[in-house]
Amino acid sequence: MDIKSLIKNWRILIFIIIFIIALVFDAYALTNNKVEVTSSTILPNGTYIYSINGCQVNSISSYYTCIYNNINSSFLQISTSNGNIVLEPYQYQLLINETNITQTSLISYGIDIAGGYLLILNSSKPLTSKELSIAAQVIENRLNSFGVKSINIYPTSAGYIIVELPYSEGNLIPYIISQGEFYAKIGNTTVFTGSEIKPLFGGQYSGLLGCSPVGNQYVCTYYFTLLLSPQAANNFAQATQNLSVVLENGGAYLSEPIVFYLDNQNISTLLIAANLRGSNTQQVSIQVSGTGNSMAQAQYNAYQQAYNLYIILENGQLPSKFNIVQESIIPPIFGYYILKSFELVLLLIFIGIFAILYLTYRNIKIPALVTLILTSEFLIAFAIGIAIHQTYDIPAFIGIIFGTATGIDDQLVAAEEILRAKKEGNNEVKMDNIERLDKAIKKAMFIILLAIILETLSVFPAFVAGLSLYKGFAVMVIITVWIGYLLTRPAFINLAKNLL
Repeated sequence: MDIKSLIKNWRILIFIIIFIIALVFDAYALTNNKVEVTSSTILPNGTYIYSINGCQVNSISSYYTCIYNNINSSFLQISTSNGNIVLEPYQYQLLINETNITQTSLISYGIDIAGGYLLILNSSKPLTSKELSIAAQVIENRLNSFGVKSINIYPTSAGYIIVELPYSEGNLIPYIISQGEFYAKIGNTTVFTGSEIKPLFGGQYSGLLGCSPVGNQYVCTYYFTLLLSPQAANNFAQATQNLSVVLENGGAYLSEPIVFYLDNQNISTLLIAANLRGSNTQQVSIQVSGTGNSMAQAQYNAYQQAYNLYIILENGQLPSKFNIVQESIIPPIFGYYILKSFELVLLLIFIGIFAILYLTYRNIKIPALVTLILTSEFLIAFAIGIAIHQTYDIPAFIGIIFGTATGIDDQLVAAEEILRAKKEGNNEVKMDNIERLDKAIKKAMFIILLAIILETLSVFPAFVAGLSLYKGFAVMVIITVWIGYLLTRPAFINLAKNLL
C-alpha cells in the first residue's frame, strides 16, 4: 500500500499528527532553557549563564560538559547576564564544587536530577505514625500552596520526615519547620486560635493599606481577612464588652489592642475600633508590614509576608514543633551523570529491542515498526508530562519506560496474528482471513484493555495517597499505558496490517 493510502487511515493520520506535535514540543522544551546561579563563591547569585568559552549552556548537563571540555584551557570566559566573567585555571574547581545552579525551563526536573536541599526533620515530641503522616501532609500542602512542584516528602518508620527541596526554594525552609501555632489575645484573654479561623486572601479580603518613608527606607502594610467561627466571634464580643474607649491618632479605639501570635511570636498588633466593642463580628483583619529601599520593593515585601502567613494559616499547624537535624545539599553534578546514564540506558534498550526482534523474525519491518511505536509512545508521554507540569525525577522516567514496555507484547501478538493471516492467504489477506484477523485483534485489544485497567489500578494508590516519592512513577505509568491503548497500539495494528 502506498503512503497516500496509509495517510487516509484516520488512526494513522491522528497518530502522525500527534507524534509530530509531541516531537516539536519536546525539542522546544529541551532547548528553551536557562541556567541560573543559585549560590556561588565565584559568580553573582541570580546570574544566568549563557556560554563558557563559546560552548552554549542551556541545561545543567551542558554546564558541566562545557566546563570539562575546557578544563585544560588557559582561561574560562563565561558569558552571563551580568556580562563576561574571566576565570583563571585555579578557579575552575570552584565552578564545579562551590557553585550551585538550577535549570529554568518548561521541564521541571526532580531533586535527584537538578540538585537541591535534603532536610531531615525530627519532632520535638514522640508522634504516632498517623500524626507523622499528618505532619508530612501539612508540609506538602504548604509547599504546594507556594507553587513548589519539585518536592519529595515522606515520613520514615524511625519518626523522621525527609524533605527534598529545589535550590531555588531554599527561602521556604523556615516555613517548612514552622509549627504554625496561631492565636489571638486581647489583654490576657485568648479569643481564638488557628483552628477557629478561615483565612481569606484576594479580592475584597486583602490589599495594600499604605506606605510611609522611615529613614532611608519605606514601610508598607498589607492586610488580609480572618473569618471567625461563631465561638470565636462570641469570645471576641466577651473580651471587648467591658473595655473603655480611648482617642488615639484622631480615632476612637478600645483600650486594649488585639495581638496575633504565631509560634509564640508577636506578628501583628492592631487597635480595635470603638464600634466593635461587644460585637459578635465574624471578620477581623490582620496586618503585616514589609520594608524596602524603594516603595515598590516595600510593597512587594509586605505582600509576600502577608501571603506567607496566609499559607501557614490556610494549611493548618503541625502536630508538634519540628527541628532540622540534618541539612544536606545534593549537587546537580550528580543529576548530570544520572541523566547522561539514563539517556545511554534508554538508547541501549531501544537498540537491544530492535536487534532481538530482527534476529527473531529476520524481517526488518517488524523491529522497525515496534521501535517506532515505542519511541513515539515515550516521546508523546514525555510531552504530556511537560504540559501538565509533571516533575521529572528518576521514578517518573522509570514510569514512562515501564508503561512503554508493556506495549511490546501487545504489538508482537498483533504482528503474529497479521503475519499468520497473510501467510494463510498467500500474502494476500482474503475476506475470511480479514474477518478472522479483525476478530483476533478485537479480542487482543479487549485483553489489552483489561491489562491496562489492572495496571492503572495497581499504581493508583501511590497517585492518590500523596506519596511524593512514587507519585511521579504512578502518573507517568498511567499516562503512558493509556496513550498506548488509545493511540499508538491501534496505529501499530493499522500500520502492520498494511506494511507487513
